[in-house]
Parts: sequence; C-alpha cells; structure tokens
Amino acid sequence: MNNFKKILAVSIFSISLVACNDDDDVVVIDEVPTPTSDLRIIHAVPDAPTVNIFAGAAVLAGLENVDYQVSSPWITVDEGTYAVRVEANVPSGTADVITASLTLEGEKSYNVLAVGSTTDGTIEPLVVSVDRSAVTSGNVRVQIVHAAPAAPMVDIYVTAPGDDIEVAQPLATASFKDSTGQVEVAGGDYQIRITAAGTKTVVFDSGTVNLPADADLLVAATQNTGTGTSPVTLLVADGTSSFKIWDVNSKANVRVVHAVSDAPAVDVIANNALTLFDGISYPDVTAYVAVAAGDYTIDVAVDGDESTAPIDDVAITVENGMFYTAIANSKLASIGLDFVVDVPRPIATAAKVRIFHASPDAGSVDIYVTADGDISVVSPNFAGVTFTTPMLTETGYVELAAGDYVVTVTAAGTKDSAIETGVLSLEVNKVYTAIAIDGLMAGDGPTLITADDLAPNFNTSSTFNVSLGGNQEVPMVNTMSSATAIVEIDESLPAFKVTLDASMVAGATAAHVHDGDIGTNGGVAFGLTNMGDGTFVLGQTELTAGLLNDLLSGEWYLNVHTPSNPGGEVRGQIVPDTTVVVTFPLSGLQEIPQVMSDAMGGGYALFDTTDNGVTLAVATTGVADATMAHIHTGFAGMNGGVLVVLEQDTADVNLWTSAGEINLAQPIADLLLSGGHYVNVHTPANPGGELRGQIIPANIEVYGVVPSGDQEVPAVTTEASGTGAITLNTSTGLIIGTINVFDISPTMAHIHAGEVGVNGGVVLALTDAGDGVFTVPAATILDMTQMDLMQAEGLYTNFHTAENPSGEIRGQITLGF
Repeated sequence: MNNFKKILAVSIFSISLVACNDDDDVVVIDEVPTPTSDLRIIHAVPDAPTVNIFAGAAVLAGLENVDYQVSSPWITVDEGTYAVRVEANVPSGTADVITASLTLEGEKSYNVLAVGSTTDGTIEPLVVSVDRSAVTSGNVRVQIVHAAPAAPMVDIYVTAPGDDIEVAQPLATASFKDSTGQVEVAGGDYQIRITAAGTKTVVFDSGTVNLPADADLLVAATQNTGTGTSPVTLLVADGTSSFKIWDVNSKANVRVVHAVSDAPAVDVIANNALTLFDGISYPDVTAYVAVAAGDYTIDVAVDGDESTAPIDDVAITVENGMFYTAIANSKLASIGLDFVVDVPRPIATAAKVRIFHASPDAGSVDIYVTADGDISVVSPNFAGVTFTTPMLTETGYVELAAGDYVVTVTAAGTKDSAIETGVLSLEVNKVYTAIAIDGLMAGDGPTLITADDLAPNFNTSSTFNVSLGGNQEVPMVNTMSSATAIVEIDESLPAFKVTLDASMVAGATAAHVHDGDIGTNGGVAFGLTNMGDGTFVLGQTELTAGLLNDLLSGEWYLNVHTPSNPGGEVRGQIVPDTTVVVTFPLSGLQEIPQVMSDAMGGGYALFDTTDNGVTLAVATTGVADATMAHIHTGFAGMNGGVLVVLEQDTADVNLWTSAGEINLAQPIADLLLSGGHYVNVHTPANPGGELRGQIIPANIEVYGVVPSGDQEVPAVTTEASGTGAITLNTSTGLIIGTINVFDISPTMAHIHAGEVGVNGGVVLALTDAGDGVFTVPAATILDMTQMDLMQAEGLYTNFHTAENPSGEIRGQITLGF
C-alpha cells in the first residue's frame, strides 16, 4: 500500500464580488477571472488495484474504482495548489496511499499518469504538461508517453499503413517515463509500430488505425496484461474517454469448461464450420485458444457427430485482447452455455478469487471462506447462492488478503458440508477460479473444477517422449508425415499433460489421446487444443487411479487427424522411453517359399527393455478364415519353429494378439531385438503360412535378394533363379542372410561390391548349406564402408557355375523384403 506515491485531484472554486451603497447605486466590481488548467488522470500501474481519487474530503469528478488502463476525461480547474488523496481498494476495505499537493498553472494542460510497479515499490506520478492550444483544423495532434515499466528503450514509428519499416525513421526513441512533444499530422489512417531501440524487430504493431481529424490524443504505451505476446498495449485518451489499441496479433482468448457430468465428450464448433475444441470430456478445462475478434454462433456437438448438437447456435461476441470462458453446464437434458469475460490481471495487494455454482444437484448453497474451516459460528460469505442455467451464478472476482483459507460449501441454511477444499494458501499476484459441479456418478455429491492459479501444482514424476508415424496407424498409413510429443505425468495428483508438435503434418485438423492398446483402435479419451503453428496441447488433466494405471501401462495413444486421413495420419503409443515400439508389415512375399496373395497385414509390438516383456498385435485383411497365428523363430528368408501362439480376438477375427505381456528369457529377447523372429498367419489355403512379417526394431534392416541371369553383366540366358533375404544390424554391422537358388548347381557364391550394371570385387564368400541354400557365414560383421555400400544398394550376390564361371545369376541387395 505504501508503494502508491501520487494520483491527484482538485476542487473547483469560483469567486465573484458584488457591493451596494446606501443610495442604492449599484457599484459593480469587475470580476477578474481566475486562470484555469486542464487535468487528466491515468491509471498506468499494471499490478495495482482500483483506486478512488479525492480532492480534500470529496471524490474528484466521480473518480471512484478507477481501474488499470483507464483515463479520466479532461477536468477543468482553477490554477493553484491542491491537496490530493488517493484511496486504494484493498481486501480490508480502503487505505490512504497517497497524500500530496499539486500546483497547476493557468492556461496549461496536465496529464498525470500513475506509473511503475506495486510489487517493485516503484510507483510514482508522471506529469506531462503542455500549453493550451487548439489543433489545426483537419489535423490530429498526438503525444506519446512510454508508461510500460517492464519495456526497455524503444523506437516508435508512426507511418502510413504498410510502409516499409526498414527505410522508415522513428518518430522518437523513448525509455520508460519519456514522452514526445505534441506532433500534428493530417487526420487519417496510420500504422504505429514499436521496436527495441536501434533494431527493426517489431514488438508492437497497431495495424491500420484511424487518427481522426481535429482530435487531440495522448497515447500511452502501457504494459500489456491482455492477450498476445506484445509487451505493450496503447492506451489512447481523447479528452472525453479512453480506449485501447491492441497489437494486431492480440486476438481474443477463449477456453471451454465441460461441467456436465452426464454428457459425453464434445466438440465446440464456431459458425458451423470451425472446430475450436475437439473431444472435450467432463470435467476438462481447456487451455485458452486465440480466435479472431468478431461475432460467432457456437455449437456444442457430440464428439465426432456434428449432427447431434445439444447446444446449437448460441451467439457470442469476442474482442481482441480479452479473455473468455465458455462453461457448458447443467444436465444433458437441459444443457446450457454460459459465456463469461475473464479478467486474469493479477494485482500486488490481493489474491483474486472467483467461484461459480454449476452443480444442479446441489441446489441453493451457502459459501464460507474461513481461515480454518470452522463454520459453526460464522455467517456465510455468500448466502443462498442458487443454481441457474444457462447463465451461472458466480461471486465475481473477490479480493482476499494473502493467507490460508478453507472454502466450504453447504446446502443453504445448513452447516452440513457438501464441499470442503482443505487449506488453500492464497498469494497476492495470483488469480484463483473454482467451479462447483456435480460428481461423475449419481450420488457422488458435488465436487470442484479448479483453474488458473487454483489448479493443483503439477510436479512431473515421469516424462514420456512419443514418436508418431503412419506405421503405428491401424491399418498402417503410407505417409512421410511425422510428429513428436512430450507427455508429462504427475503420479501423486494424479494428472498428466501433453504437448504435441505436428508441424510436420500438413493440414492437421485435430489431435486426441485415444484409449487403445498397441495395434488396436479406440475411442477419444481426451482432446488436445490446437494452439496454431502445428502445436496441440492438453493442459493439466486430473486422472483417477485406474486411468493413471492405463496411461502408465501403455494403453493410450496419440492420434493426429488430417483431411486426407480423417481416421488418423500419424499415431504414437504413449509408453515410457524404456519401451521400444516396433511395427512391421505382413505379406505373402515374405513367406518361404513366397505366396501370391492379396491379403496383407500390419504388426505392432511393444518391447519393455526393463523386463524383456513383449506385447504384440497383428491386424490383417483378406484372411478372415485364418486358422492360427504364431510368433516363430527365424531370420528373414528362413523358416523356424513356433515361439508363441497368438490369440484371435473374439470380436474381430482379423486381430491376433499376445493377450497381454510375454516375458522373454534374455537369449530369446536378444534374438528378437536382432530381427530373429517373425509372425506367421496360417489359412486353409496356405497351412504353412499365407502372411508373414519379420519383427524388425528400428536398428534392424532387412534386404531382399532375387538373383537372375539378366542382372549379370553381361546378361546370361538361364532358367536358374533365386530368392532370399539379408538382415543388417545397423548398430553392430552384423549381417545374417539366407538365399535359396533353383535350377542351378553353383560352384561358389559371393557377395560382391558393385552398383546395378557394374561388376566388382568379392566382399565375402557365401556358405553352401546344401539343397540350393546359401548363407552368410556366422558372425559376419561389415565395416562402416561396407555397410554404407549395402545401404546404398552397392552390394550384390553372385552365383558361379562351371558353365558361367563369372556368374550365372546375380541379385542386387536392396532394402525391403
């Protein structure tokens, strides 16, 4: 309180003298007019409360509850010295914070700005005075004041709209508390831009603004406490009133609260076209989303079904720089939407608390705010608060002194607690919001949604880094798009939050957390908010113990939707960084021998490196008659025995799973991670397997080999052929391979170095295992040069015969099998 130094006020006095004599002759003494001054007062302290301004014992010109970024009109007063007093509105009532005197000279105009910071103890009056004079007809007069305490020295540009700032000269360079002289220009459209001094980096841009002819304007650059990232907002005082000019990028910020306990997840749609929020579940509070100022009609529709809109065409208007909350409330059958203005500007003298009654089951309630929760002998702070819809009953922003409080809600007229918060430690410079709502289940009783600084403190206990790709979609999506996400978890609350970067996904329309195991699709659990620039966010969201277990067990995934792939273009299972996600395709061409089939499938696996646990799912198409499916032991190009029998899903014959986690012995786990296992799906038509997919972690690459005579240089005419695969471990350089050849009796076989159409030297000899089977020798390690050649398709196999000693069939080693 003692940080306020001066906001001033004056009284207006008029004096006239009249005398008369006994002869009834009237002698008039000419009145000497007292010179007058003009006074304007501006509240420019961003963390100060509202104030009342007194001249002597009287409030000056109705200046009560003067808020931040508000200017008085011109007040005409006699010249002289005046005693002033400023009374701050504080939680205990009021407090005198300024007593001062001000000397005003006649025929002058005085702008008195309260500037500085309450928190820093730097509040002071800034007096900007000028001689009275008229504005030249057709011109506009402008004076600019730097009144933003947190902003550095700046350059101020006033140009025609769209002028190139690179070649423009600043009107002024100003530090905090500096002001320009009065400048007259022709009335019309201008653009005001502010940059850090000596640079052309714009930190404030007004866009096109009209400065009307004959106006006399004071423009104060005040600290921005509204939306957007600009450090300043321009406060324009025209002598009669004042208004704000926001940075052109400062839009309206809107958030949504789902407070309807019996309603499903919903989408919020503007003007029947723009989905502002997607998949919001009870009792979510979304992050603020920036929207353009204007008039909108709002629909609240069932998530994924715009034809079912419990709230239809509610008209709202939003303005730049402002904050709003839309609260869906009541029961589903009587659902309503309350659209309220938020004022989240914190103040240094109090904690700001706002409470909404949104619990229809609670009926009329009393609200107590006490130090210890004992309400037995105290009256409610808010008595008989009724539930109303769609416009909710609320307390407004109540200013409380810093300290510990307990909020208790009872049925009206009783002392029976329905909600008790426990001790809340409230601080100045913070804003607290609570919404009383019905519990999730009938009979649960009311509970609270908490927001802003009342939201529970989030302490990250686990962080999962999630990679999203088309290969995790079910079915797999062929796309070059990718995304990443950070999932933070507080296991003690419990709660979690998500930040997803989908900037590499063209046209991303929505993102959600879905409930589904690896390889299976599931419904939306939580919607993420589109923050622009490809960023999607789920703010702090509380979980039940069961939901926390689902999250930690890898049973949820992130999905990003696009117009091209409305079901999802990229997906990522939410798992700890110690869990490896492996995906792989299944086809008949991977079978040994190959099977010509139109059927296909995708394999999805999680490998927990902490306990060698494997969870696997296979989704197929075209093999609804499949009789069994297994995990087999064997590298690409080899057949092997059954390791694990997979179970067919009872509801979906195309889904085969490991039915939970399987823990592998270390040698088997090592073999799996080196690409030594595959999935095989058997059918009546192909009992040995119609679809096969090699399980290949990210560091394993499988290369195909299809030797033929026409690949030889020069080409060889022969009936001989072959097929095979070679597995490369990119971490170690180890290669394992098997090639089967037919209608040929090779005398020797090698891997050579050489691109397609080019012969080269031998890299290594292949081992003849008999019956037309040739293998890479055990424990063969490629050096970096050889591995680079292989990855560049610069290696080939060559099979030599007595008839063709230089090679009868050759097969380039190419990625993919």
